[in-house]
Amino acid sequence: MSATLFALALFACSDDGTECKRLETPVQTYETRASCNSQVDSALDTEVARKADAPTVYAQCLTGRQLASMGQGTIDLTRVNGMHLASAGF
Repeated sequence: MSATLFALALFACSDDGTECKRLETPVQTYETRASCNSQVDSALDTEVARKADAPTVYAQCLTGRQLASMGQGTIDLTRVNGMHLASAGF
């Protein structure tokens, strides 16, 4: 078993993903990226995602290290290594 956990986080972003803020939601963790990725659509179909004040909401599975390095400020999701953005435009 890997010591790396994956966290599913939601981000309120500009359409292109260059200006994003993490949404205040409990972070769900998973033992594998595949199990995390399987929950992306469900995360995008939550009330928090639907009510976000942003043109686009992205759900992303990240390692705990990636998530911690982002902090709480504005981030550019397109510059995070290995990111494949799943989005729901509202």
